[in-house]
Amino acid sequence: MLVWLLAIVSLLLFGGMGVAAGLAPAICGFIMFVVAFFLGGPLTKLVAMALPKNFTGHALASWFPESMYYMELVIVLLVFYLIFWGVGFWVRSKIEYWLKYVGTELQRMTWSYLNHGVGLFFGVLTAVLFVMIVATGAYAPAYLSTQTTPNEDGQPWGITYLNNFGKGMQSTGLDKIAARWDRTPKKYFEVCDLIGLIANNPSVMYRVKNYPLIYAMQDRSEVSELLKDQSFNDNLKNKAGGWALFNNGSVLGFMGSGAYNDLKDQLDMVDFTAYLKTGKSEKYDNFKLLGEWELDVDQVTLMAKKNEPDISYREMKFIATLLRTYFSDTTLRATVDKRIVLRDIVSDVPKLVSTLSNPSNPQILPPAPVIAPQQQDGQQPQAVAPAQQGRSANRGGILSASRYREALDHNARTQAMMNDVPVEYNDDGSVKVPEPPKIEKVSVKGTWTGDGELYKVNLAGVELDAIIEGDVLTLSTGKVRLYFIRKY
Repeated sequence: MLVWLLAIVSLLLFGGMGVAAGLAPAICGFIMFVVAFFLGGPLTKLVAMALPKNFTGHALASWFPESMYYMELVIVLLVFYLIFWGVGFWVRSKIEYWLKYVGTELQRMTWSYLNHGVGLFFGVLTAVLFVMIVATGAYAPAYLSTQTTPNEDGQPWGITYLNNFGKGMQSTGLDKIAARWDRTPKKYFEVCDLIGLIANNPSVMYRVKNYPLIYAMQDRSEVSELLKDQSFNDNLKNKAGGWALFNNGSVLGFMGSGAYNDLKDQLDMVDFTAYLKTGKSEKYDNFKLLGEWELDVDQVTLMAKKNEPDISYREMKFIATLLRTYFSDTTLRATVDKRIVLRDIVSDVPKLVSTLSNPSNPQILPPAPVIAPQQQDGQQPQAVAPAQQGRSANRGGILSASRYREALDHNARTQAMMNDVPVEYNDDGSVKVPEPPKIEKVSVKGTWTGDGELYKVNLAGVELDAIIEGDVLTLSTGKVRLYFIRKY
């Protein structure tokens, strides 16, 4: 066990040096050890400059600055102890000179009796302090390491030793003493528990992504890149441990971003941890609008007929066409910052609402299809059933596949000449049929207010009432009702 190994080595080292060198070097080294402990701040900064930057400059170093200070302080203490332990030999020579030529026999006998015993005492005392300082420096990082590394196979040797040392402190009770010296904020240990929960249970990442505060940040590039990063997700899934996770490029980029600082300031650790465990958030569950919703076009069409029994078949067909044209992929996204986004929808929302309210006097129409040259003047050729084409091709008759394509091209050229329509050709010589017009869809932003099941939504200047029943969201204004189904 590393804790016992450290204790034994420290006792042998400092105790042995005290016995061998005697009282004067042991006391001088101990005094300077204590002085350097209280005055070592500026010196630790020099040590930090000499240490590798991937160690002192790592993003995690800011999580436990006290531990980093103690780790650097250990080096300072060892250096000053050895220097003044050496100075102690000069002091010892002066004492021995005085005893030899000035001191009494009793003083010389007392010195001889106490010299090595007192040296051993101060050496052991120095060893105890040294172990305590090392344990205090290792306490916070070991807590994070043991929480986030369920499997030590394939881990760097430093992580393996740190984990073993942390477990040793727990079994010996040394962690309780180190915790009294350590001044790392309590929130750090809550974060470690949270990260450990995620690292040991990768399946909760679904809940992490859908937690309202994190969900609201997914439009920010640092967050979206991290959640989509394949290596990060693979390391999490395979329980590769904290070292692999925290050295991932996307994680390091996120930890240096403004999104990370915002999340750190706003995240309620207690509520978030409870949400990961139970799927329920006491802080956000009353806001049932939060999340992503998908428009149910069939339900909107059905309810339009139910709400207007006298609507004509032509108007019903028109509404169905309009909905499938402009709403086929529409989703609604509501976030905790009181913002709402309607995605993949026609840009002119007021006209669309007016058209759905009064289809007999439409303000907006589906785009008209492009008529190919062979379809001009009602001369659209009739498609031949595949079976009939096959039989004709086998007979080699007038309706064979090759003759049929020739007829289409001939018809297209003829109609183009009659209507002055320019004809474009493909590389194989066939007539190029124009592409149908693309429907421009946008994301419309708005705001929401309310809680529970009732809300007010403002989208592009249009006020809508919103009501939630189970997993169904209804947006309504006048005769228009849009039905959404919760996506998550």
